[in-house]
Amino acid sequence: MRKTSGPAMAELRSRVFKHSGTSRPEVGNLLARRVGRPSAVYGTWIAVRLGFSPHTITASALTANLCGAACIGIGSHAGFVAGVILLIGGYWLDHVDGQVARWRGSASITGVYFDYLLHHVTNLALGFALGFGLTMRTGSPLWSLCGFAIASGWTLLSLHNDCRYKALFQRLKASDENYRVDRGSKPRPLAPPGWPTAWPGIVTWPMAKACEFHVVLSTLAILMVVSAVSTSSWLIGWKIIALVQAMIAPALALGRVARSISRDEADAEFDRWFRVS
Repeated sequence: MRKTSGPAMAELRSRVFKHSGTSRPEVGNLLARRVGRPSAVYGTWIAVRLGFSPHTITASALTANLCGAACIGIGSHAGFVAGVILLIGGYWLDHVDGQVARWRGSASITGVYFDYLLHHVTNLALGFALGFGLTMRTGSPLWSLCGFAIASGWTLLSLHNDCRYKALFQRLKASDENYRVDRGSKPRPLAPPGWPTAWPGIVTWPMAKACEFHVVLSTLAILMVVSAVSTSSWLIGWKIIALVQAMIAPALALGRVARSISRDEADAEFDRWFRVS
């Protein structure tokens, strides 16, 4: 770690946010756009001054998330509160690392790879902890099965995308043809503006949203506040979250995988993005 002179905050903000200085729209969920990124810039200012590398910050975020999951897995009220606070810290640090990389011009594929690993490991650890913590609290091993279902569902949802892109890259490496990117230079399409009204999106869209980490974290934070008023309501809320996630996460993941295979979506995406030169 090497202490350096820090930039002015205005200069930092002009460079570290995604798509700074471009006409591309800012993407990401509401929590990231309105809270995570704007607040992370203060951590970025400190990290730049102290000379922390983006990888060090990513490792710190991963450590915070794992410790947070472990605290929740203890099953106590104090452990739950400490766990949620650590998870919030990990989420915040997960925004700081990218901003530091953009400030230094050191953003890399390795950094993105490390970031994805962070998300996968967090999904596994937190998903299982939500069930195992209830086992420790109630003595019933069935809650651990819920934790396994949550962890498996969240992880499969992520791997569903990662495996598709790994398959695309394998096709590029194995082919003797020279491909050019046909649509990769275009801006990322914006997400649908709201809740779909047609089947099956009217059901699967809220299920998918409920499984996203920022929604889970926000729900756990609300539950943490509730626990300060009523521990019985806190425990009931925890059980409801675990049960709901144990049902919807695996179902949604398996449904997406089945749809992707039956519709040859990986082949269709390859054909949309790449053309033989």
